[in-house]
Amino acid sequence: MRLRELEESGFIRQIEVQSAPKSVKWGLTDKGRDTLPILMSFIAFGSRWYSDLVFEDKRPRTPQQLFPRRVVYESVIKNI
Repeated sequence: MRLRELEESGFIRQIEVQSAPKSVKWGLTDKGRDTLPILMSFIAFGSRWYSDLVFEDKRPRTPQQLFPRRVVYESVIKNI
């Protein structure tokens, strides 16, 4: 149901469908990709200010520590 809502709202789209066995893959639309900086901001805030609730060692983390793949992080963070 949630995937359908995200698709109807234009955040995701089906990119591959296989009928037997039933298989569907989803991809972000441009609108969905535009939400990544917002989500990264929430992740950065939570991992810094609520680290005691999020991490077993209770130590804050930076987004770079959480997402070490530079290409992914840099492509998202440049839009913030």
